[in-house]
Amino acid sequence: MSFSRNVIMVTKDTERFPHRQRNFFRLTEKQNADSIPLMTESIQQRISKLIQSTGKGPQWVSKEIGLDKETLPKLLRKPDQVPSMRTIAALAKFFDVTEQFIMHGKAGDEVQALKEQDAGQPEVSSVQATTSIPQTMAMDVPVMGTAAGSLVRGAFKLEPGVVDYVRRPPALMGARDIYALYVEGSSMEPQFFPGDLIYLNPHRPARAGDVVVVQSKTSDHIDVEASLGIFLRKTENHVIIGKHNPAKSEVSLPREFVVSIHRVLSVNELLSS
Repeated sequence: MSFSRNVIMVTKDTERFPHRQRNFFRLTEKQNADSIPLMTESIQQRISKLIQSTGKGPQWVSKEIGLDKETLPKLLRKPDQVPSMRTIAALAKFFDVTEQFIMHGKAGDEVQALKEQDAGQPEVSSVQATTSIPQTMAMDVPVMGTAAGSLVRGAFKLEPGVVDYVRRPPALMGARDIYALYVEGSSMEPQFFPGDLIYLNPHRPARAGDVVVVQSKTSDHIDVEASLGIFLRKTENHVIIGKHNPAKSEVSLPREFVVSIHRVLSVNELLSS
């Protein structure tokens, strides 16, 4: 089953969507933006609007773009989750928009459904839609972790070198030493699921309640291990992080083995201008 996936980006002080969505829509640069009050739109809201425009559900779209059928439903249920670049790339290709738009959008942008075109009517080019939006984000953020290690306590190994590169979100342009990891294990569900991509900034101090990755190494003969959790506190001898699974569980890591504590960047930090 196929349908046209071009969309028009417009800004109007009217209802965001008609009562009935059409399957055919296009994207152009926004108009009259100065007359629209600035509004903050989350990446989940942006993706939800695109999905609604198909007349289908998130499970259907997930399967159509080659992902597990639960990928988009889970993403939409978790406002703090950052989608993986694989998901962003698949959505951008499917809806014929840029990855920049999926990740960052613009205040006041909205998708407006149009009437279905006649079967023989030629489609209008969507080149205008993307000329004012950066076509790509730099693929220069190193991925330092792979799915391996002690899943009992929600930790995984860090490789000694870079294993991959992913795109740099707009808000991180110019930020130094940013790196990424893929989540492994279920100890932090439903906040983070296996395969979720997280970005870290080693220069941002961690505070109680922040999501962090604690790197530890117990000897020179083993790999560095990374534990994802909620930073709770430090004692004289331990760093304590919390886990969602089991509920309200805590992991105590000896400070003598802790190499670093790096804060996981939030959605706002990744997407804000």
